[in-house]
Amino acid sequence: MRTVERLQALEREGRPFRVAVVGAGQMGSGLVRQVARTPGLRVAGICDVVEARAAAAAAAAGLAAAPAASVEDIGRLVRDGRTAVGTRAAWFVDAEGVDVVLDATGDPEVAAALALGAIARRRPFVTMTVEADVTVGPILAWMARAAGTVYTVAAGDEPAVLCEMVDAARLMGFRIVCAGKGKNNRLDRTATPAAVAAEAVARGMSPRMLTAFVDGTKTMVEMAALANAAGLHVDCPGMHGPKADLADLLRIFVPEADGGILRRSGAVEYAIGDVAPGVFLVVAADDAVVRRDLDYLKMGPGPYYLLHRPYHLASLEAPLSVVRALLHAEVTMAPQGPPVATCAAVAKRDLAAGEVLDEIGGETVYGMADAVERAAAVRALPVGVVAGARVLRDAARGTVLTADHLALDETRSVVSLWRLQEAMMQQEAVGGRA
Repeated sequence: MRTVERLQALEREGRPFRVAVVGAGQMGSGLVRQVARTPGLRVAGICDVVEARAAAAAAAAGLAAAPAASVEDIGRLVRDGRTAVGTRAAWFVDAEGVDVVLDATGDPEVAAALALGAIARRRPFVTMTVEADVTVGPILAWMARAAGTVYTVAAGDEPAVLCEMVDAARLMGFRIVCAGKGKNNRLDRTATPAAVAAEAVARGMSPRMLTAFVDGTKTMVEMAALANAAGLHVDCPGMHGPKADLADLLRIFVPEADGGILRRSGAVEYAIGDVAPGVFLVVAADDAVVRRDLDYLKMGPGPYYLLHRPYHLASLEAPLSVVRALLHAEVTMAPQGPPVATCAAVAKRDLAAGEVLDEIGGETVYGMADAVERAAAVRALPVGVVAGARVLRDAARGTVLTADHLALDETRSVVSLWRLQEAMMQQEAVGGRA
């Protein structure tokens, strides 16, 4: 039976899967609407730090919702076929009757804590918070596999779309030369919420979210996470990110020996140009018969070929990962081993000793994708762990921040997980040398 038929059958039988959505901002409210209209799925709960926002998302989706004052309230409302709304994320993870947790918070601290709770409950956890995945995804994926459940980044955003394209390309026998995305927004490393506030309002976005797009952090996070999931690499700190339109991709995103910019094949990249909102692969075919077939199919004579998807549908596609996780225990995108890439924290402006850093999309730091080995050589800290950190010594704008510059907030779940992940990597490295 096809997946859609199985979902339709669940809908007819009144046995839909019950989804708790955490985060009801621009992305989360879209997820609520999409889950609500997907056969075989039902929105069991909506959580947001602003309860009115969760209630508004429920109303916009036409859901019968009620506030929940306890985890027991959520379970009762789920049993009654209603949608619970509230502000305590842990309740929605723990509540009886919830089948899967769908995270749209965009906050690595909240997402990491939610993932831990879901894994402890052996409930599938589907996240759109790639900022958490690039930081502690490897250990969360390992924990989920050990617990016999699913941890996955959601379909729809560029890294997950690319991960699926990479898998398909490899199954067809292609060698991945470059996996890239078009950058949707201008690049300004100094962007702040105040500077983009008017644009954010016009676009219906939070200023912090738009700042993370404009200062490049979101692109850096996404492509480093893709490298970890697909076994690719970051070619240079921050990637190359040239101006390139669709017609330029086969000329630019190839190895230096063939006139391109890549030091070696298998890189993650981004292009500033008309590629956005699409994604692309540059691939090579080593088999002569495959090359002949590709030429016949109007893909050109090679040696490199372009596979291009001109869109990604974000929250519209995310429920696909929910369905795959529930029906097939399938992971859309997750690290399969120790990280090979990271997203280092860089000072957005001059920082003074005694300051406390704000979050991704704020005024103090931006993220820079890099290879784990290069980042480790300078002791760079991931951008996903530095929120709430205290500055120990002055750092000039553009400085890659290290433990010499910052005292992390050790009470945060994402910091504890990252430290455990680092310890496990160190132990594995020592074991490998023994």
